[in-house]
Amino acid sequence: MLSPNVQPRDGLLLRHSQNRSSKSAYAAFFVGTIKFGLWKRIWKSWAPPRWKFFIWLVFHNRYWKADCLAKRGLPHLEACPLCDQVEETIHHILVGYVFTRQIWARIFQFLGLSYLSPEPTSRFSKWWWKAISSVPKDEWKGLNSLIILVAWEVWKHRNSCVFENATPSIQKVLRSVSAEGILWCSAGPKKLQELLVRVPALGI
Repeated sequence: MLSPNVQPRDGLLLRHSQNRSSKSAYAAFFVGTIKFGLWKRIWKSWAPPRWKFFIWLVFHNRYWKADCLAKRGLPHLEACPLCDQVEETIHHILVGYVFTRQIWARIFQFLGLSYLSPEPTSRFSKWWWKAISSVPKDEWKGLNSLIILVAWEVWKHRNSCVFENATPSIQKVLRSVSAEGILWCSAGPKKLQELLVRVPALGI
């Protein structure tokens, strides 16, 4: 029963006070929050926390690329520094840039999954969902981890090209995926290892 001195605001207090269960009290903490429907694909995938956080920021467009700098009126390049053709967005970097699509195509070719390669106009989140939906459910975990791994290595390589004047190299990215993939597999993600052993170019 409510105290005479307590006035319910918008019916929230009254609604949850009528059910004294711990479940109801816990639910009250989340009233008005915004749901992120893709959380499971990120946080339930096998990947180190740092890499998961990277993907979470990607989904929320929180990385400082040209499009984000432009929105805030900050100095930025008018076109992608790697291809000099279109505005730099996170989707362009991870799936739209021809260099990146060649990396995805090379990996998926070895996996016998060439049909999963992204299109030039793909948005990263939508392409990821489409790719996962196109394979058997028992391969979801491994593919989720692989996509996080490759996206991270592509992002690191982009930074090397932009800030260290490195030359874009598909082989360098594949070697980085290989080296990092070996470390990940040593930690025990069996589904990821089952995928990577099918990619002889990675040497796993």
